[in-house]
Amino acid sequence: MSHSLAVYNFKGGVGKTSTSHSWSRSFKVLLIDCDPQSNLTHALTSEAHKSTLFTLTKAYLHNEQPSIEPVVIHPYLHLIPGDFQMSTIESNTQFISFGHIIFYKLLSTVRHQYDIIILDFPTHFGVTVKSFIANINSILIPATPGSFSVEGFKKLLAYLSDIQKEKRLHILGIFFNQFRKHTLFHQRIVREAEKELGSLILDQRIRESIRVSEANEQNQSVYSFTDQSAVAEDFLKLSEEVIERMNRTDINEAISIFEKREIKTK
Repeated sequence: MSHSLAVYNFKGGVGKTSTSHSWSRSFKVLLIDCDPQSNLTHALTSEAHKSTLFTLTKAYLHNEQPSIEPVVIHPYLHLIPGDFQMSTIESNTQFISFGHIIFYKLLSTVRHQYDIIILDFPTHFGVTVKSFIANINSILIPATPGSFSVEGFKKLLAYLSDIQKEKRLHILGIFFNQFRKHTLFHQRIVREAEKELGSLILDQRIRESIRVSEANEQNQSVYSFTDQSAVAEDFLKLSEEVIERMNRTDINEAISIFEKREIKTK
């Protein structure tokens, strides 16, 4: 049985896409591109796909049992492609009512085939995001030092805690992407975040590197593009730290950590 996690943040440009496809060096991974912009799909393949998250969702809406055949990026990395038409399904009344059941069926069909299922969410908090969150195990939150906000993270936790879930939702933590360790501003932001949020901040940072952009442009992961790159090693260490944290801190415990620290500062 696989572990399902979503890479999610309200903000764009925090490295959701590069994070999502960095795990397959150690595990058999299924990626599901939930974002209508389909950046994850475009980063991994340049082909057009007949079977996408939209076509599968539409089939379930019509009470069909679609054949789920993910795109094989390589033997340990498969992809259910994104589709811009997912933006249109958000207003479908049937999907609004039964989206969480549809995604339960989808995930149940593929769980046994993978070690980890990773979902790349859009930044907006719509029906698609809510429906998937109701059925997954964990949330991993990427952030960049230049745009990180403790209040923004608090708001995100509040939204997540309000969703009716089929299982306990665990917060794997926040990690800093595009980090420049010799920049005083970045150092200060991370120190302040650790002071406010404690164990919710992951130890591993992902350094800023042009290698990530170059790999995405060539439809490759940071590993296949250059196994010797330092940023590839950062992502590998991040995946190891996240695996150790799985099932450790649920959403209520995360909120409790935040509230206790707020009380101490008053």
